[in-house]
Amino acid sequence: MLIISDTLIYNNPNFINGLYFLMEFFYIKKENKMKNKLNTAIAALFVATTSMTAMATEVGGTYVTAGMMKLSTEEFDSVKGTSGVTVDDEDTAINFMVGYQVDKNLSVEAGIIGKGETSVSFAGGESGTLNGKSYSVSGVVTATAKTDASKMLGVKYASSVDENFDVYGKAGMLFWDIEGVVSAAGTLTYDGTTYTGSGTATYYTNDGSDPYYGIGASYKINSTTSINADYLKMEVDDGDVDGLNLAVAFDF
Repeated sequence: MLIISDTLIYNNPNFINGLYFLMEFFYIKKENKMKNKLNTAIAALFVATTSMTAMATEVGGTYVTAGMMKLSTEEFDSVKGTSGVTVDDEDTAINFMVGYQVDKNLSVEAGIIGKGETSVSFAGGESGTLNGKSYSVSGVVTATAKTDASKMLGVKYASSVDENFDVYGKAGMLFWDIEGVVSAAGTLTYDGTTYTGSGTATYYTNDGSDPYYGIGASYKINSTTSINADYLKMEVDDGDVDGLNLAVAFDF
């Protein structure tokens, strides 16, 4: 009977349609998005480079930043509020950067953004008669996109507002690794007897690189310590990701 119950649950149209519905979001590719993001990042790099030539060159040292980044995506906005659909499109990740000051305005940076994930779930159910006996089935299908720690390599161009306050722009490449996991769990009641079933599978893996760019501000607490806040636009596997980062910077 357990095999029969699992078959009824996972062959149920609500589960199958829900699974296709969720997986569609992870397979749809926007062909022009990568080109637009790359053009924007190149433009930001060009502005930083041309601005640098107008500034006096002053070789600096190194710095390290450590902070927390709030990650969010708008990829599932179109299904928010849909009956039976639950969206979790935010996460928080650690962020570490190491930078080398090329001159008083331009620096080269490398770092990581910690693991993050987003998910969307479809819940459904139905009831009826099978072989002359009543049944009801309900459950949830969830698709989750998980990213491993992502690497960053780019440049930052800063300009002083006063002796303690700087504003800056940054651009570079994000190297990511993503995994798509789908899970289903449900309950079947058939002729007065209740059965349960569940399962999880990895249906998609990919890795690659995409441009990122952003703006930020820095406030100097003392000669070696600053508080940084920046906003980044990133792309992971053709999906737009926004990052709001708050960090402490230490100069050496």
